[in-house]
Amino acid sequence: MHVQELPLQEQIKSLLKDLGYQTLYPPQEDAIRKGVLEGKNILITTPTASGKTLIAMICAAKAILEGKRVIYLTPLRALASEKYEEFKSLANLVKPDGTRPTIAISTGDFDQRSDFLKNKDLLILTNEKFDSMLRLDPGWIEKIGLVVFDEIHLLNEGDRGPVVEMLVSRFLSLSTKVQIIALSATVSNFNDISSWLKAEVVNSKWRPVKLIEGCYSSGQIVFCDGQKIPTSQSSYGPAIDCAFSMLKKGGQVLIFAENRRNAVSLAEKAAVIAPNFLSLDESRSLQLIYEKIVASDEFTEVGKRLANCVIKGSAFHHAGLPPSHRRLVEESFKEGLIKVLCATPTLAAGVNLPARTVIINSLSRFNSRWGQSEEISVLDYKQFCGRAGRPKYDDIGFVISILRSNDLDTFFERYVKGSPEPLYSKLIDNQILRDHILATIVSFPAIAEKELNNFFSNTFLGYQRRPQFVYSKVKSNLAYLKINGLIEEEGGRFIATEFGKNVSFLYISTSTGIHYKTMFDYYRSKKVKPLDDEDFILLSVVLADDFQPQFPLRRVDVEACNEITSYQISSLSSSESGRVVIQSKFDDVGRSFLALKDWIDEKSENEIYEKFSIEPGDLYRQVEAAEWLTHAFSKIALLFGERSLHIVASSLEERIRYGVKKELLELTQLEGVGRVRARLLFSNRLRTLDDIRKAKESDIANLPKFGPLIAKKIKEQVRSSRGRP
Repeated sequence: MHVQELPLQEQIKSLLKDLGYQTLYPPQEDAIRKGVLEGKNILITTPTASGKTLIAMICAAKAILEGKRVIYLTPLRALASEKYEEFKSLANLVKPDGTRPTIAISTGDFDQRSDFLKNKDLLILTNEKFDSMLRLDPGWIEKIGLVVFDEIHLLNEGDRGPVVEMLVSRFLSLSTKVQIIALSATVSNFNDISSWLKAEVVNSKWRPVKLIEGCYSSGQIVFCDGQKIPTSQSSYGPAIDCAFSMLKKGGQVLIFAENRRNAVSLAEKAAVIAPNFLSLDESRSLQLIYEKIVASDEFTEVGKRLANCVIKGSAFHHAGLPPSHRRLVEESFKEGLIKVLCATPTLAAGVNLPARTVIINSLSRFNSRWGQSEEISVLDYKQFCGRAGRPKYDDIGFVISILRSNDLDTFFERYVKGSPEPLYSKLIDNQILRDHILATIVSFPAIAEKELNNFFSNTFLGYQRRPQFVYSKVKSNLAYLKINGLIEEEGGRFIATEFGKNVSFLYISTSTGIHYKTMFDYYRSKKVKPLDDEDFILLSVVLADDFQPQFPLRRVDVEACNEITSYQISSLSSSESGRVVIQSKFDDVGRSFLALKDWIDEKSENEIYEKFSIEPGDLYRQVEAAEWLTHAFSKIALLFGERSLHIVASSLEERIRYGVKKELLELTQLEGVGRVRARLLFSNRLRTLDDIRKAKESDIANLPKFGPLIAKKIKEQVRSSRGRP
């Protein structure tokens, strides 16, 4: 089917032509035939790069020109940014009133109303951001005409799945019709999902790049089509031997490692073979990227190892890298400069970085919860396969799994021929369910238990379980919320208390809210004398369930926190109504606490890495989580009348954001002035905005890491702030 044959306005067809689209792929044709352009709900479950996003884009364009608002939801910020780049071309259309469509992206600040976003024609959001916006303004959902759920298979994930499920349920419960488009590469029980969504199904294994799956065993690669490729058997291991053999056939190689350590190790081994496949121009380009990594403020031992790989044409990619380094790696791989990229499994669900050959280093993963290795799921395997073959560049993609045994038949039967595991609702977890029951009560004040039962019957949990099971779960969690002061019942109807509203609006879990409340009780008991208020707040934050990632104390860390451990933490106990500080819990997060203390004491990322073995990417995630949770602590402290804690927490929130001592907070108000530049200014006796206002622009420009442009920008800011309080 040609694009010009579609029942669309001419300007949409013209835009698609300008973007290079001439004909539709078979799954796209199927979606058109099944009524996606007539507003029918649709579930599209087809392989990666089979054209799912284009269907969403066409429907979004049509909806916008019909005066409807469109929401595109993704699970990850990186994916949201990717989709924004793809969809921003829709701003070239002209609406009936002669104006251009407005498009925006937003992924953070969960407790901010974001009213400016609500008039946009197309919003690209993370699921969590959209959920938080609806909590603050539930009625806004009725203005939406089309919603796209990308990666709908994440219903199966314990942390993100329930948010997706609740959002879908909100749309299904509306009296007005909203078109739902759900996208995924890996759904086996698509009939269940489509029935729940009241949607048509497009299910196909078609992909634009042919996929050939195989495995490595006993010195050779065996593909499912019978092809066999002997490999060398070097000391670098089978993954690198396979990579070398496949690089000789052209294209790039993406190796999925089990963990970060293996990703780094494999990248360093790949650095031995990758230079053989670099042109002179590519080597020069990699030299420049090497210099960028080395020159960055975020240069640590991890950065040094990355730079030494990159200059030779290999790289590693994991959450421990700082965002700037991850972006450099991603861009270099997309440009074809990096020949071998070694990544942790999270990349398979993240940014789109396809390669001609994908190598899975092991089909086993260590499960820290059970303390043993287990086979990866078929769903995870299929996600890895989705990265094989680059559309527009390759006509074939290869996937090679490294087997630790010679049981090829079992591998081909389970993984190559197998279907992904069915998706199940994760709302069944009481701790998760009560968070969403509270959010529903906040959104719909004076809601009756029967109405709650009806609403939660519309969830995927309600679809998969009998009504009485759902009703009993709702009843028991309502009791929990009442006991802990988050809701009240009046005349058979439920309303949220101010405490409950704050917990929901701040987007923290009920367990974290109750934990804070318990900590306030403890604070009032005057048993915290060994801790100053700042340490008490930071300790409360890292002990919250929502704080991630958590790093436990090591033996070498104990001396650094004697003041804390000597304090009678162990005398406290936990209770059903709220967790409090206990020694074992502190042991689980103590290293995070110490690292954050060093962060606000202006220790460098490298110092923190050397001292605590916390990589920059993990430190950033800790800082982000701590800033958000300290903000929540501040708000709830004020609610419970703890004004002194509120004031200290507000200041601590800013210190965590910038990683500075209190004396630099005035300087970090300036755009372009972070922890490093603020300290340089302070050390040169420019300690207040008034000092900077009086200083010569040339003197600021001559400071290290400043220069004329930064100096001018700073001076303009202090001039415009004259007279402000």
